[in-house]
Amino acid sequence: MQKVLRKRVLREFRENLFRYIALFLLIVLGMYLVVSLVAAAESILVGTDRFAKQQKVESGEFHVFVPLTKEQEKELEDKGITLEKTFYLDFSYKNGKHVRVFQNREKMNLVDTEQGKKASHAGEMVLEKRFCESNKIKTGDTFTLAGKRFKVTGIGIAPDYEAPKESFADSSVDSKQFGVAFVTKEEYQKLLKMKKSIRSEEYVYAYRLNGKMTNKALKEKLKTYEVSADNISDPYFRKYWNDTGAKKDKLLDGVNKLADGAADLGDGMEKLSKYRKRLLSVTKLLLSSSLPETQEGFASYGLEDTLTEQNFEKKLKALKAKSDNGIVNLKIGAVIDQLKGIKQYKDAINSYTKAVNKAADGSEKLAKGTAKLQDNLTLIVDRYFDFSLNNLKQFVIQSDNSCIGAAGDDQILNKYAGLVSGVIILILFAYVISVFVIHGIERESSVIGALYALGVTKNDLIRHYLMLPAILTFAASVAGFAVGMCPLGAWTQMQDCYAYFSICILPVRCPLYLVIYVLFMPVITTIIVNYLVIRKHLSQTVLSLMRKEEKQTKIHAVSLKGMRFVTRFQIRQMLKELRTGFTVLFGMFISLLIVMLSLDCLVMCNAVRDESKQDTKYEYMYSYKYPTSKVPEGGTEYFAKGFTKVILGYKWDITMLGVGKNDPYFPANVTKSKKNVVISSAFAQKNNLHVGDSLVLSDEEEDMDYAFCVQDIMQYSTGMYVFMDIDSMRDLFGEEDDYYNIVCSDKKLSIPGGRLDSITTKKQVEEASAVFSDMMGPMIGMLCGVSAIIFVVVMYLMLKVMIDRSSFPIALMQIFGYRTKEIRKLYLNGNFYIVAIGGIFCMTLAKAAMDQIYPFLVVNVSTGINLTFGWKLYAGVYAAIILLYFVINHVLVGKIRKITPAEILKNRE
Repeated sequence: MQKVLRKRVLREFRENLFRYIALFLLIVLGMYLVVSLVAAAESILVGTDRFAKQQKVESGEFHVFVPLTKEQEKELEDKGITLEKTFYLDFSYKNGKHVRVFQNREKMNLVDTEQGKKASHAGEMVLEKRFCESNKIKTGDTFTLAGKRFKVTGIGIAPDYEAPKESFADSSVDSKQFGVAFVTKEEYQKLLKMKKSIRSEEYVYAYRLNGKMTNKALKEKLKTYEVSADNISDPYFRKYWNDTGAKKDKLLDGVNKLADGAADLGDGMEKLSKYRKRLLSVTKLLLSSSLPETQEGFASYGLEDTLTEQNFEKKLKALKAKSDNGIVNLKIGAVIDQLKGIKQYKDAINSYTKAVNKAADGSEKLAKGTAKLQDNLTLIVDRYFDFSLNNLKQFVIQSDNSCIGAAGDDQILNKYAGLVSGVIILILFAYVISVFVIHGIERESSVIGALYALGVTKNDLIRHYLMLPAILTFAASVAGFAVGMCPLGAWTQMQDCYAYFSICILPVRCPLYLVIYVLFMPVITTIIVNYLVIRKHLSQTVLSLMRKEEKQTKIHAVSLKGMRFVTRFQIRQMLKELRTGFTVLFGMFISLLIVMLSLDCLVMCNAVRDESKQDTKYEYMYSYKYPTSKVPEGGTEYFAKGFTKVILGYKWDITMLGVGKNDPYFPANVTKSKKNVVISSAFAQKNNLHVGDSLVLSDEEEDMDYAFCVQDIMQYSTGMYVFMDIDSMRDLFGEEDDYYNIVCSDKKLSIPGGRLDSITTKKQVEEASAVFSDMMGPMIGMLCGVSAIIFVVVMYLMLKVMIDRSSFPIALMQIFGYRTKEIRKLYLNGNFYIVAIGGIFCMTLAKAAMDQIYPFLVVNVSTGINLTFGWKLYAGVYAAIILLYFVINHVLVGKIRKITPAEILKNRE
């Protein structure tokens, strides 16, 4: 019996060849979309990762003020760390371009020369690939740098400059303006001695951990390497150090001198105190020697001969009373003066010795207090005033290096978009095929009933009706896979990545999961869906199948009184074909999901481009390494501090920016508060934050978390920013009242390059924001094209099913004399309302659904996610739906003309 049924499969395929070809192309197109996007993304993700490992990419790198000593290098290497000096010099090239020169690498970040050979002799140079392509430089050309002529012996790529940025802070790659070069060690030393670089030599060490240490342990170890400011040759750093770190030394020196002086004072007072008793003894001796002489003077005047230290004032008064003549008075006056002098001397000595005791006690306390002050101040300064000059200048691990692995990160969006599109398409064509199968069962209902009567089992028929969809789906999946893997597929999708990142030409690869996804998932989905549908429709009785009995519905019970005949007929026809009409709507919804995926991508890219232009109000942003004490004239100062936050599994760098009130470049509505902050719209959209929400940011440098409250959201789509009042921020993080490290201006400022970490211009921001549109353009175009084709095919097939199901009444109406125009009005024009009304509903629903899905697809993109559509875009999509409907409707009129009255004879009982 299966042999007989297989013959019917071939006949079914021939009779509906165009339908199955359209369905075949639909599946091929869907699988091509999946394969081309996902295979391209996987090829770059895996290929760049393998290349990086092959070229021994660094685990990280660190910048130092002065080169490590041989002892320090050996100490790190003994701990299992592999080190390599990757010092470099930056030189100006023609038209303001910059070239960074390294000496040849030997241990890690090895350069792969795609063309030519390695620089091995004097006067030879290898240039980075994208710089050469952008500036039309070829091997064998002469390249002049710093007045010295080099021969370009090779064009290559380095894994640590996959995204060749001049600074980690750069938002995009500009290979026309910046490139890297590699020369021999001897040539590098010659360039160094010429002293023509635009800034001093940068001391950078690349390292590989080798599983012996962690990044954190290495960083802590490097912080223990102290360096004297006198050993640093950078004049800008020296000046910065004198204004900052040297103040600490002066403060500590002053406290040390105070402590030393207090100790000396204490010693002196202690010695003076020791002579107090001796001084008192001498005083008493002097007094006792004077008393006898005074005693004689008293005796000569008939006074008592007892005179002591305690009673001489009393006797002095008696002596004054007895004086009766001038001579006596003179003598007595001398005695009186003598006694007064003795008393004053005695009192002064007593007061002095008491003061010496107090001063000695005080100086002892002063010495102890200043010693404690010295100890505590040293601890406080070391802990809270990070002016200690360790040699570590910057430490960057591989995962935080925006120049490494950038191409793979960029392709994650394409990968997710392809997989999501594949799921949507799988659901769509599985449902479409089920509609075809149902239509075939209904059309051949009498035949199926007869087969049942002859003893054919339900399972035999299920296998029969599953065979063609399964074979068709598998064949289309194979074809779609083949087209996706050909040069028109994944290879084409990879070209935009090659035009931006500095990566080698990679072979197109297809992971096992993609093979299973493309070749087997469509077949499995088709079999499961159709098995459930077919089993249900074959569960009718033999008699009902042979009579083609239709399931009774309540369509005819719907009251349509008061309407014109044509309107009533169209409504009843739509209700009768409700399932097929639903399929049209479902196909429209699935197609619009893909459309909305592409349009969301387009809108986001355009919003980033346009909003970046509007939101970037400065012309120049200067990031300082060594700020001056005074802000350059014409500039506005800011205080920037870096934080991190994990969002949807990704760790993001968040910049907190201290701004002033009514700031001209960042008009954030900040208030004097250490708790309340204003966040950028990009950060709010990415983290789903609203006014009043709590926000926790992590400071990995200090290993601390800070909690803030979102006071307001400022329109700023360029980056992930948090804004705070600059004075509050300085106070919160313990900086000076006039501290800053960012300056913005509306004109170019005269700032020495040695003081700066980077310069960002408005033009660079605009070019960087346009990169998204340029890179996503091909994918957006492909998604729109594929979705439009899917929409046309699904609508055509479903509306054609409606006509096929109505072939008997259409033939009958032709016999009754109805013209084609009238038949179209009755059977086709009613579908316009399904498409017109359903289009609005499906478009709105698809947009809402994709807006919820899309943020997860771009979780690795550090920009705002503005997915707002303008009314013109909605109108354009809707107009396209209506236009495509009329095109399909026009084609289907030809199908109506092909229906003849013979259909009535075919269906007679």
